[in-house]
Amino acid sequence: MRKTTALVLALTFILSMCALIPAASAASPYYIKTSSGKSVILREEPTTDSRALLQIPYGDEFWVSEFLGNGWAYGHWGGAFGYVASRFLVTTKPGPYKPSGSSTSPSSKQSTDQQLDNELKTQRDVDPFTIEVRASRVSGSVNFRVGPSVTSTRITSLRDGKELVCTGETKNWYRARDPETGKTGYIAKNYAVKISNPIVFTTKNDTATKKTLGALNVNGQFELVCQLPDGYDLQVVNMRGGKIIASIIPTNTTRPEMFLTIAYDETYGDVERLNDLTDEELAILEASFTEMNQVDITYRQTGYGTKLLVARETGADMDFVDILSIYKGYFIEFNMTPNEKAASKVLTDQQIKVCIDFLTNLDFVPITAK
Repeated sequence: MRKTTALVLALTFILSMCALIPAASAASPYYIKTSSGKSVILREEPTTDSRALLQIPYGDEFWVSEFLGNGWAYGHWGGAFGYVASRFLVTTKPGPYKPSGSSTSPSSKQSTDQQLDNELKTQRDVDPFTIEVRASRVSGSVNFRVGPSVTSTRITSLRDGKELVCTGETKNWYRARDPETGKTGYIAKNYAVKISNPIVFTTKNDTATKKTLGALNVNGQFELVCQLPDGYDLQVVNMRGGKIIASIIPTNTTRPEMFLTIAYDETYGDVERLNDLTDEELAILEASFTEMNQVDITYRQTGYGTKLLVARETGADMDFVDILSIYKGYFIEFNMTPNEKAASKVLTDQQIKVCIDFLTNLDFVPITAK
């Protein structure tokens, strides 16, 4: 009798301990794939602000226990559990990464050296000013290098919000000093902004066309010009970590609310427009939208030949439409949702057309370097 009781207690203890172990056996295998061939960060929480646990190399297997409803997946790699952005996960193992136009020939090396030389020829000293690191929403950090080239040796990684003193610049890079360490290096202009020259919206009335326009200087790379819908004003509500969020406010509080988000993503740094993504990359991007919400996905072509991804939420109490485009590595996202004070919580086809027309009519004007 005592032996039976002991066995029961032992079995109960074992079962209780098993309940505390993550159910790795229930996980499904996925593989890491990025368009740049870089690794992906495993994070403690499902947000880019969360602590980085480790980096999972391109092509490695990641065991997914659960896809969350916010574009992240929970699982494990190498015995460590954490969260990975789900758009970097594919079901089949990718082949070896081959960058477009890659070559190991001497001519390729010469071309890289020539690019560095050409960049250095544009270098000039400037009166010192402060710049702030604006990290990619994917990596959470930016490389600080010994020269103005992605092939130059990395000195260290700089966190989002880090302040540097700029003492010079080339066409595409800042030469800056880290006041904490005294080290001087280069940081790509895509990942830094002048604190004394913040990004701002300006609005103006185009008397020739009788249209109210909003213009946004995007990190000194280009000016985004948009036609404001009738009865709406434009204002910036947040600028942090390289992400710009602007609200498009209705003068009539019953009209739908609209938001414009712009964020640079180094993973798509070589993507000119959404059209340039492969079918597989588009499928991954679509999957991330589908996992965030219960949505219907469609694609539309704009007058500029730019494909738009249109996601309309179908499973929520309140209607919602989200439209995404990509321009020179920047994610440009526009969404609309009914106003809380509106009698109807469902968007009409005409309201959604306003949303699509807004992104369709965006104009990207290059900013000429002074």
